[in-house]
Amino acid sequence: MIQVLGNVKFKITLDPSTWIFDDRKITVEEMEAGKTTGVEPISFKDNKAWNRDILEGGAKPPTLNSEKKYKKQQLLESTYVINMEPFFNITEPHADAQVIRLSNGNEHEDIRLTDVSKLYFQFSKNGKRLYEDGMVDAFLFDGDYSQRIKHVNAIEVI
Repeated sequence: MIQVLGNVKFKITLDPSTWIFDDRKITVEEMEAGKTTGVEPISFKDNKAWNRDILEGGAKPPTLNSEKKYKKQQLLESTYVINMEPFFNITEPHADAQVIRLSNGNEHEDIRLTDVSKLYFQFSKNGKRLYEDGMVDAFLFDGDYSQRIKHVNAIEVI
């Protein structure tokens, strides 16, 4: 668990162990391809078809069990990251806040608040969490990796 403290309206606690179930997570490969979130909009042109898909399942032949098996295998083998912008939006940083300070006890990295849309936390590698204590690695990604810091255990908005 990592607390977001400092110059924010709402102090929150992040639990990276739950992110594996969060639809906003993406694989490193998806991030490198330009995707920022795993959330996909649901769009059906016909409400009748949409309701049928929900109630009966729309795939012919049925593939739900195979899809579940594939998803489980993917979770056990993939390396996942999550974009931190939605989490910092929830904290509502004060107007004078300018920096997110990520620390691990030995060093810190200051990220400009304006770069929060490029801030990612890696919480798993090859289907396993990164650290026994559940901490994460952080970096900025804008086509290239920068401002990396390992084992983030403290976050302060300054």
